[in-house]
Amino acid sequence: MLFFRMSSFGDIVLTFPLINEVKKEYPECEVHVFTKIAYKELFELNKNIDKVLTYDESSFFLNRHIVKQGKYDFIADLHKNLKSFFITRFQGVPVSVIKKDTLKKMFLVWFKKSFFSEIIPVYKRYFLAVENVIGLKETDYSTSVIDCGEKPLIEGSYVLIAPSSKHFTKALPKEKFELIINSINSTKVVLAGDKSDKDFLICDYLSKKFKNTENYCGRTDFKQLANLIKYAKFIICNDSGVLHLAEALNKKVYVFFGSTVKEFGFYPQLKTTEIFEISGLKCKPCTHIGRDKCPEEHFRCMNDIIIPNFNKKL
Repeated sequence: MLFFRMSSFGDIVLTFPLINEVKKEYPECEVHVFTKIAYKELFELNKNIDKVLTYDESSFFLNRHIVKQGKYDFIADLHKNLKSFFITRFQGVPVSVIKKDTLKKMFLVWFKKSFFSEIIPVYKRYFLAVENVIGLKETDYSTSVIDCGEKPLIEGSYVLIAPSSKHFTKALPKEKFELIINSINSTKVVLAGDKSDKDFLICDYLSKKFKNTENYCGRTDFKQLANLIKYAKFIICNDSGVLHLAEALNKKVYVFFGSTVKEFGFYPQLKTTEIFEISGLKCKPCTHIGRDKCPEEHFRCMNDIIIPNFNKKL
């Protein structure tokens, strides 16, 4: 069985509940996934995956050949774009496709009118994509057994903060993170992020401002990041991949939501996760993925969030 999901961080982690259930119900089934090389290691964290195939940028036909060589009984296209269509279709194999409801999302963004009869989380959409073919019914969200290494990278107690996000409108302003770190100045804070300039700048700024911080931005692979998350006292982050990896590890999470809404499917699934957001704004949602700036120029969806005293949560 092949699961096709090219990217990105959060979307990939949200495939784990489905993959776990497939392996549970059909233990003899070989589970393969197809993704971009940048996310190969992320899929490899899940011990229920037998093989990770990677997209070859040099040749479209080579990617079709890679899939054909697998001689799969079934393919689940959990990405649904032109690349996934041309690589997985007409291979003589049944293919099921995720329903994204993109038009409904765009109507919600453009006209602030919801046509969603129910809110379906992304992980459940993955289940719905395959249930009629392999007879696997959707289940409640499940955490995962993830390879995090044998021992913690950092000794002692700490809080992990991932202060950045891919898009501006999904990231709490750095001044708010200053308030957060200042409220837990008696505890070590580990800063996490990728190698992007955006992540580096905010983590560098916060690490230089506060002596109780340790900056791991750009210094971890996915396995090391999972390790930092697993052994943290709790996680503070934006609507990002870190949220979903932390929930997969069954961790306590405090998350900030800005321009996006629950209808888009990326809302937290654990009851223990605490969400901070501003509801009822006429301009929200302004996007279904994220923007580089606030179109209204006030950024109230993040600026109006009141930061609690996190010292009381330690």
